[in-house]
Amino acid sequence: MEPTTLPIEPTQPVQPARHTMTVRTKAALWLMIGPTALLIVTFMLFAMTNWVVSSFAPVSIATTIINILLFIAGSVSMLTWLPGLIVGIVLLATAKK
Repeated sequence: MEPTTLPIEPTQPVQPARHTMTVRTKAALWLMIGPTALLIVTFMLFAMTNWVVSSFAPVSIATTIINILLFIAGSVSMLTWLPGLIVGIVLLATAKK
């Protein structure tokens, strides 16, 4: 009896498994990163705005309004920083695997 040879089929290269982030993980990361990023952006805008205004013109009502809006944005980021960090950590720690 002759040995039978099986045809060798070309194999596909092994693809890495795709791991998509869940909505819960995305929300947790946004809650942790968002307030910090908002605070950094607010500080940068505040510094740039006041530097530009102080070098070219005296303080106007527009500068005052911009400073008030930036103060409100900074306050919101500071008020949401700690709760966002805590809730984000809890969401990441209790994620179903």
